[in-house]
Amino acid sequence: MERRDFLKTSSMVASSFVIGFYIPTKSRAEEPKKKALKPNAFIRISEDNTIDFVIGQVEMGQGTYTTLAMCIAEELNVKWDEINIVAAPVAPEYNHAWAPMMFTGGSSSILAKQQDMRKVGAALNEMLKTAAAKKWKIRTYDVYTDSSYVINKKTKEKISFGELVSSLSDIKVPTNPKIKDLKDCKIVGKPRSRHPKEMEAKVTGKAQFGIDVRIEGMKYAAILHPRVFGAKVKSYDASKVLKRDGIVKVKEIPSGIAVIADYWWLAKEALKDIDVTWENLDFENTSSLDIDKEYKELLSEPASTMRKDGDSKKAFEEATNTIETQYNFPFLSHAAMEPLNFLVKHEKDSASIWSSSQFQTLTQKKAAEVLGVDFNNITYNTPYLGGAFGRRGTLNMDFVLDGLYSAKGEDFPVMTIWTREDDIKMGNYRPKYKNSVKMALDEHGEITAFDAKVISQSIFKGTALEGFGYKDGVDGAQKEGLVDHPYNIDNHDMQAKIVESPIPVLWWRSVGHTQTSLSVEGMIDQAAALAKKDPIEYRIGMLSNQRFIDILNDVAKKANWKNRKKEKNVGYGVALVESFGTICAQIAKVRVIDKDFKVEKVWCSVDCGFAFNPQNVENQMVGAINFGIAALKYSEISIKNGATEQSNFYDYRVSRISDAPEIEVSIINSGEKIGGIGEPGVPPILAAVPNALFDATGKVYSSMPIKEV
Repeated sequence: MERRDFLKTSSMVASSFVIGFYIPTKSRAEEPKKKALKPNAFIRISEDNTIDFVIGQVEMGQGTYTTLAMCIAEELNVKWDEINIVAAPVAPEYNHAWAPMMFTGGSSSILAKQQDMRKVGAALNEMLKTAAAKKWKIRTYDVYTDSSYVINKKTKEKISFGELVSSLSDIKVPTNPKIKDLKDCKIVGKPRSRHPKEMEAKVTGKAQFGIDVRIEGMKYAAILHPRVFGAKVKSYDASKVLKRDGIVKVKEIPSGIAVIADYWWLAKEALKDIDVTWENLDFENTSSLDIDKEYKELLSEPASTMRKDGDSKKAFEEATNTIETQYNFPFLSHAAMEPLNFLVKHEKDSASIWSSSQFQTLTQKKAAEVLGVDFNNITYNTPYLGGAFGRRGTLNMDFVLDGLYSAKGEDFPVMTIWTREDDIKMGNYRPKYKNSVKMALDEHGEITAFDAKVISQSIFKGTALEGFGYKDGVDGAQKEGLVDHPYNIDNHDMQAKIVESPIPVLWWRSVGHTQTSLSVEGMIDQAAALAKKDPIEYRIGMLSNQRFIDILNDVAKKANWKNRKKEKNVGYGVALVESFGTICAQIAKVRVIDKDFKVEKVWCSVDCGFAFNPQNVENQMVGAINFGIAALKYSEISIKNGATEQSNFYDYRVSRISDAPEIEVSIINSGEKIGGIGEPGVPPILAAVPNALFDATGKVYSSMPIKEV
């Protein structure tokens, strides 16, 4: 559809105005010019001065709605408290800058969208001023905008944006409007809580998450999944279930058996009465010990090359000292607070879905495929997501498929809800990793070679995103943060081996950096100790990028590193990691108590180029640190008889209030390229704490979680 036709059909005959246009990012500018340019951001203004910002990213607790709205509001000069933030429909106009689809992930929302959003706001600002100037018959120079009004500089007469709606249709949309310098911004770059309307809705319980949606005539589905990975239904008997009151239907779906009932609890309880015979039980005799043994054996086998430069073999032969450590990282569940859910209303040739997926376009395509409905005849509704950490960006579409097959062909809408146990016992998980890492040091204590071998399943292989994250036998999550570490080391030999398994795996907050951060930073601390050098000074000696040096100096200053108090059973550890375009350094203070430990304080310095909302940046750092402490102390998924042993928060522990340390966050606006913020706070804490324990005890901690000090 042409832009002008789009505006005509969506402007509700001049009762409101919708603006959206294409602003090239660097990546888009490199595309062939023959490609059609399509809108990708919208502002909707009605005659009563109601202003909606339509956002294509999902809000799952990371603050994306507020920060992207701040970018539009900054340039449009609206009254902040009165705007509405609206979830966008699934349409190419809202595609991500990195791919031809809508998705939220990789800490990419702000870095990929902020420029577009600011230019959309600036363009409409220019149009509103032009319309008002024409109305008053004065120069555009003589008007300005403020709090959703255009104001005459000389007379102070003002007119609302809404009153100008009917005058906008004949004004050309600027294709490259001027945006403010960041230093001149009044909203962007200033600390701001969540938008007041979002905050009020969540505090009062009015906010609608996926599990809150209610529509007329809806039923509920609970799913009986196999407990052995890879198993399938051979046969089943549901005669007892069908005698229960409130049971509507029992049906076999690809993942198991769906029970549909008037109420979800009835459906869930009825699962106990289904007699199922399972097949494909090849994995039934497998345990964590078996898996660990397999991984260990693979460490001695040839593997695919991730990075090879210099002459690592020679460097080790000539080394004065060598360090070698085997790191073990378990499967991890995402354990987001809102249980997985999916609501579908299937009506022959059309459908409506209420989805808490991070992949809107892929989810709608899957719905079209399963339901046999044209993609364009599906209405996609995006509620708030009650946490995700990557789980709702599932590549195998597990909970999405359960919802679609449960509702397919039914005369009523069906909401499928997974229990917490379903999610924790059936994946998807952060992969298990076993890494063998070694370094060679010369007579001066300097690192001359860095070798590593990573064993894990692949997140990307065999998925729709295989081309993005898997190549030549190496998974992207095996190498990120490892092959591109920031230190000046001349020789490398880094390899990876992929394991095949029926256990489903997926990215987990900060993805591969969760296993490479300690594999790099833990080894650096061991090398510094062997060289008898201060860990921070040792790192700075191997760095040439001033941003890394500055952030280490900043966190050291904040923690008073050079004058830190020496106490028995107390250690301080540092870690420096760049992930998702953001550099983050952390220092952890840890106290050892008997065979346990307490993280007492964390100093965190972060450089994401520019903090569009410093308060949200700080919130994300604090949340990420506490998220990481769970993986350090408690969280793991273990396997027995082909099934997950853990099932809920009582045995899959996460951080509690008593685990939370005091946290100080320092934000550096370096002015460099914008980076993400939702994930970069996790990797450094996963290395800083083990390094602090190394400082306190002299022992190397290389297996997570750390169960005993």
